[in-house]
Amino acid sequence: MRPGTKVPFQVSAYPTRTFDGAVARIARSIDQKTRTMAMELEVPNTSGALAPGMYPQVSWPVRSTERALVVPPTSVVRTTERVFVIRVKNGRAEWVNVRVGAREAAQLQVFGDLAEGDMIVRNASDEIRDGAQVTVATSKSG
Repeated sequence: MRPGTKVPFQVSAYPTRTFDGAVARIARSIDQKTRTMAMELEVPNTSGALAPGMYPQVSWPVRSTERALVVPPTSVVRTTERVFVIRVKNGRAEWVNVRVGAREAAQLQVFGDLAEGDMIVRNASDEIRDGAQVTVATSKSG
């Protein structure tokens, strides 16, 4: 995070409204107990909607130097032994181990042996066995 970075947030008093602030000051010191770092945002409040004591839900913009793909959270399967997505390749289910990154809105970053354009099962489960035959259903809009 750098000073000037725009940061969107919401408060429970206005659940459908998004406010924006800009990073103004960063503490540059991590609290050892909570593993957090204080940061201040400058927020225009010309309407007076925001009041002291309101706690925000903040969407921190995260940059990564590592390439990642995003999938719906329902595409990621977590078992006691592994975390994976199911790729459909040549009509068969293929379990692909992934590491999970940041979550933003309805998307989750995943890192693994995947490529842009891979077909991933949207509602995955370990009940779809590795190697099982898969029929792809397409939806028609209109």
